[in-house]
Amino acid sequence: MESSRNVSRLKSKIEGFKKEIQEWEKGIRSSVAAPLLQGSRGMHQQEQQTQQPDAYSAPRTISKKEAYGTLKKQITSDSKPLQIISIFVEIGIENAPQVETIYKSRVVTQMFPCRAWLVVDTDWSLRQLILDILQQVITSFKRKVKLKDKDLIETLDGLLEGNEKLKDDEILIERLHGFLKDKKYLIVIKDIKSLHLLEKLRMALPVEDNGSRVVITTPDEETASFAYAKSRYRYEHLDMKEGLKIFIEKMQGLVEGSPAPGDLIEGFLEGRIAKICRGNPLRFELLVGFLSTRKVIYIDWRSVLRKNVLPIKSPSFDLLAFCYDALPFHLKPCFLYLGLSRKGYEIPVRRLFRLWLAEGFVKPIQGEILEDTVEAYLKELVQRNMVEITKRRSDESPIKCRMIESLHDIYRPRAVEIGLFHLHQKSEKESNEAAEHHRLQVRRVVECTNIKPSTTSKAFNQNLQSYVSFNNRREDVFADDVGIILEAIIGTRGFGLLKVLDLEGVDRPRLPENLGNLYFLRYLGLRSTFLNALPSSLGALLHLETLDIKHTQISTVPSSIWNMQHLRHLCLNGAPLYISAKSMKHTAPCQLQTLQGLFEDEKIARKICSTLKRMTKLRTLDLTCESPSETTTITTPTTRSHSSTYEEIGSWIASLSCLQSLKLRSKNKMGQPSKLNIIKDFSGLESLSQLYLLGHLPKSLDFSKIPCGVKVLTLSVSQLEEDPMPTLSQLSNLIVLRLLAASYKGEEMCFPANGFPALRVLKLWKLENLKKLTVKEGTMQKLQTLEIRCCEQLIDKEVPDTLLKIKELCNLILTNMPKEFVNAMKRRKKKHYKIEVDPYTKNVTLHMVTLYQLSSLIVIRLLATSYVGEEMHCPENSVPCPPSSEAMRTGKK
Repeated sequence: MESSRNVSRLKSKIEGFKKEIQEWEKGIRSSVAAPLLQGSRGMHQQEQQTQQPDAYSAPRTISKKEAYGTLKKQITSDSKPLQIISIFVEIGIENAPQVETIYKSRVVTQMFPCRAWLVVDTDWSLRQLILDILQQVITSFKRKVKLKDKDLIETLDGLLEGNEKLKDDEILIERLHGFLKDKKYLIVIKDIKSLHLLEKLRMALPVEDNGSRVVITTPDEETASFAYAKSRYRYEHLDMKEGLKIFIEKMQGLVEGSPAPGDLIEGFLEGRIAKICRGNPLRFELLVGFLSTRKVIYIDWRSVLRKNVLPIKSPSFDLLAFCYDALPFHLKPCFLYLGLSRKGYEIPVRRLFRLWLAEGFVKPIQGEILEDTVEAYLKELVQRNMVEITKRRSDESPIKCRMIESLHDIYRPRAVEIGLFHLHQKSEKESNEAAEHHRLQVRRVVECTNIKPSTTSKAFNQNLQSYVSFNNRREDVFADDVGIILEAIIGTRGFGLLKVLDLEGVDRPRLPENLGNLYFLRYLGLRSTFLNALPSSLGALLHLETLDIKHTQISTVPSSIWNMQHLRHLCLNGAPLYISAKSMKHTAPCQLQTLQGLFEDEKIARKICSTLKRMTKLRTLDLTCESPSETTTITTPTTRSHSSTYEEIGSWIASLSCLQSLKLRSKNKMGQPSKLNIIKDFSGLESLSQLYLLGHLPKSLDFSKIPCGVKVLTLSVSQLEEDPMPTLSQLSNLIVLRLLAASYKGEEMCFPANGFPALRVLKLWKLENLKKLTVKEGTMQKLQTLEIRCCEQLIDKEVPDTLLKIKELCNLILTNMPKEFVNAMKRRKKKHYKIEVDPYTKNVTLHMVTLYQLSSLIVIRLLATSYVGEEMHCPENSVPCPPSSEAMRTGKK
C-alpha cells in the first residue's frame, strides 16, 4: 500500500517536471504595464529555476490539540525563506478552527501586510483561485498600511477592477507575482484537491527571504504530498475515549435515557459505534443525528445498531453516504439545494426558506402553514448534523446557515450530476453534443462567477426555470449580462418558464422592460442591488410569491402589486412609495405573510388603509409612519382625518392574531423620530415574540398592554419619564431587552426582586440622564450579556454588586464609557477575566469565568499574558481539591 503511494507521488513529480520544462520552452509572457507590477521576467524565471522541491518526507501526525501551537510557531517563526506548509485532513476531521484562529490572531495580522484566506470548491479553476487571492491580498494591503497616497490607492483600485477582464491565465499569474514581490504574505488555501492547481499557483508566488508563508489543507493524499511543501502534517483520528465523549455530549437532550457525560457505554454499543465512526468527529455527529431521528430511547439502541437499519457489515458501507440516503424524500432536494452556494458561504435563513418555497420543495400539510413546515425542514437537517446554524440572534433564532463543509465536497458534485442545478462558470467549455444535450435538461443555474450569455444555447435559455446568483459584483460595475440572459429566456416566443430570479447582492443588474412576460415567476430577489427603478411590466407577475427590493433606491411600485393574490413576502425599502389612487380599489394579497419596509405618509395611509385591513394573515410587519408636524396647534378636518386613519391602522395591527414580529417607527417630515400615534392594546397578540418601537410613546402608556409572550423588546427614542422596569420585569418570557438612545429620560433605574426570570441580554445605550442602577436580589438570574454604551453620567459606585455577582453573567461590554468607570468596574469584579479592547470603537469587553466554582478543577495554568490585571483574588473555601502532585513536586505557582 505504501509502495503504491510512493509510486503515485513519484509519477506526480515527474509530470510536474515535464510541465515545467514545457513552460520554460514557451517562455513566460511579460507582466501588465503598471508601475506597481513591473518586474523582471528573468528574475521570475530565475526564482522558479532556483526554487527546488524538497526531498519527500512522510507527513508528521499531529493531534488537534498540538496543531495550534505547532502551526502558529512555524507561521510566526523568524525563518526567512518562503515556507509552504501542507496539512492532510481526512473529510470530517475539521481543521479550520485552529488555522483560522492563527490567521485572525493579532500577531499574525501585524506580521503579514498581505493576507488571503480561501475555501476552495472542487470545481475551481486556476483563474478563479488567482483572482480571489489577488483581491484579498490587495484589500488587506490597503487596510494594513493605511495608504495616504491617492495615486497608489487609485492604482490598486484599478488593479482590482481590471483583473476580471484579463482572459489569459499566465498574465494573471504574472500580475499576482508582481504584486506580491517584495511583500510579506500569508496565504491559506483550505480544502484544495488538485495537485495540478497547486503546481500552477506556485509560479505566481515570489520566492522572497522575508518570512512569507503558504498553508494548504487538503483531504487528498496526493495533493498533500506537494513537492514544494517544506513541512507536511497529518491530523490524527480521535481515540475511542474522545470520540465517545463527543457522542455523549451531542446526545444530551435528544434521546430519552441517553448517558450523561462521564457515564460508560456498554461494550457492545461501544464496539459498534467505534466500527461505524472510525475516530472521525463528523461520523460521530452524523450517527448522533441519525439516532436522534429514530424516536427510540437509549435502551433500544442495541436493536437499532444490531438490525439492518445500519448495514455496517457491508464492505462498501459509508456513514456519510448512508445519512443522505436515510433522509426523507422531501428533505433530499432541500439539503442538496444548499450546495448551490460556494463552500463556506453562509446563506441567510430568510432567503433559503423563500427559495425552497418558490422551488416547490415544501410539501403542504393540511392545517399547517407553509412557513411553519419549511422551518421544520431546516430544524430536522440541523438535528441530523448535516446543516449548521452559523449565526443566531440574541433570542437564538437562526439568521444564517450552511451545509457542513465536509459534506459540501461530496454532495455539491452529486447535485450537479443528478441535474438539480447547473454551475455556470465562465471558464467552462462544453462543445460536444453530449454536453449540450445535458445542458438542455438543466432547470436551475447558479452563477458563482461572471455569467457569459453567449455560451448558452437558445433552447437552454428558454427551458430554464431558476437563476440564482452568488456573484456579488463590485460597485460601479453594471451587470448588463443579466439583462442579456433574461431577454434570451423570454426569447422570440414572448414568455419564459423562469420561476426563480434571485439577484441578491448583484450591483445594479439591468432588468428588461418585458420582465412581466415571465408569467410563471414566483421569486424576484433584488435585495441590495441598488436599483432605482422597476420595469413597468412588473404588475403582470400575478404568480409572484416573493418580491424583495430591500436596500435599493426604488421609489415607485406599481399599484397592481396589491392584486398579486399569491404574494406571501413583500420586502420594501422603507422609502416613500408613490402608489396610484387605484390601489384603494384592489383586493389585496390575502395570503401575505411578510410586509417589511412599508412607509406611510398622510396620503398613502388614506389610500391603502382599506387594502391593509384585508391582510389578516401577516406574521411579520415593519411599518414607518410619517406624523404631522408637532408644531401644528390648530385642529382641522385634515388632521382629524389623519388621526382617524392612523387609529384605524393601529386597530388593524391589534387584530393580527398571527403576528410574530412587529416593528413600528414614527418620523416627522424631517426624518426625525416623533410621536407614535398608532399604539393600541396589543395584549391580544398572543403569537408576538419580537417588538420594536421607535418614536415618542404616550406618557400614559400601559406596559401591561404588551403581550406576555414577547421575547425580544426594543425601545428607541421613547422619551419615557417613568421607570419602565417594574412593569417590564413581569414579562416572564422576555429574553432580550434593548433600551436605546433616549428611550428613558430618568436618572435612576430599578430592577425589582425576582424580576426578569428569562432575561439573557440587556443593552442600555445612550441614556444620557441615567446616574444610578438599583438591582434587587434575585433579579435577572439568567443574565449572560450586559452592554452599557454612552451612559456618561452613570457612576460606578451606583452599579450594585448584586448585578456583578450574577453567576451567569459572562460578557460585560462597555462602549464609550468614561475611563474611570471602566477601571472601577475592573477592580470591583473579583473574578478571573480577560479584557478585549477595540482601539477603534473603544469597546472594552470583560469575559468573566468564575474559576472557583469549578468544583472538579485540579490544575490551573495561567500562561503568558493570560491575565493583565494587577491583583488576583481567591475567595475563601474556593479550592475544594488539593494541589496537583506535579505542582507540589516542582514548586510551580
